[in-house]
Amino acid sequence: MAKEKEGREGEKKKEKEEEREELKDFFVEYSRIIGLLSFALVIILLFSTPSMILAKGIKTIDTELSQATEDAMFVQTLQDFGNNEHMLAFPKQIDEWNALEPDYNTTGVAETLGADVMLMRAYSQPKSYYSIDLLILQSNARSSFHSPIVCYPALGYEIEEVGKEEVFVQNVSWAGRPLYSTFESRKGELGYFNGTVSVKKLVVVKRGGESGNVTDRRVVLYFYVKEEPFHSANFTMIRVSALAPPEGSYDGILNVTKEFLGDVFPCLFEMQREEEPVFFILFNSGSVVGKIVIGVLFLVPLAVFFYPQIRKEKR
Repeated sequence: MAKEKEGREGEKKKEKEEEREELKDFFVEYSRIIGLLSFALVIILLFSTPSMILAKGIKTIDTELSQATEDAMFVQTLQDFGNNEHMLAFPKQIDEWNALEPDYNTTGVAETLGADVMLMRAYSQPKSYYSIDLLILQSNARSSFHSPIVCYPALGYEIEEVGKEEVFVQNVSWAGRPLYSTFESRKGELGYFNGTVSVKKLVVVKRGGESGNVTDRRVVLYFYVKEEPFHSANFTMIRVSALAPPEGSYDGILNVTKEFLGDVFPCLFEMQREEEPVFFILFNSGSVVGKIVIGVLFLVPLAVFFYPQIRKEKR
């Protein structure tokens, strides 16, 4: 029995040695390919920015859903639009604006639209009698996004005016530095921030009775939040709307609505900051550790690449 046991252990040991030799042979045969791939990964890592590595949720905001326009701007989201609990915890006090309790019940509408997350909340401020509705809707299906141009007529409204507005972002600390450091040479390019954000505008009316008098007139501002190409295909619409006078100028409520949206922006996004690649951050850190890390990252792929020669010389 003892001899049989020793024989089995010997066979197992022999099998393990053979497996190790096969692994070494495989490593030797493909060491150059592995080394080159490792070197490429190191280059990609060192010349990427921290936000690219940490995946901070870079997105674009735009006035159109299906295509990129000159209004598009890179941002980093502060809110998880796909998390219902997170959206319900969205601030109920924004500057001088306070949420009216309770939130609108959107369960039935969300199910009808096939929306993943839907928040609709009314805000008001003490210095005025205005009430503004905020809608945040996310879905991974474009069919959920009935554009307000389509949605309001389906609800019995007539479109009185279509246009675009520039919303001034009140909190200037939101922007910090622009995506590019040279303002004058980059004006008009994607990602440039000049203090305002472009949004779509609608003015809609609803008529009632035989006289056809206007019973409901609203100013609507909205825009879309789109994932970057390498992320999942989720879409978000941010919309604010408010009642306007039935006739005459609506400039007063338009300005109040733009002011509200300008206050909301810093709660939703922050501008993407200009970042240096990891290589320069480590190299210019003033620490020996940073330079050692760079050296090690380069040496490991080289060691793998030249492993057959190193092994041969040792033998």
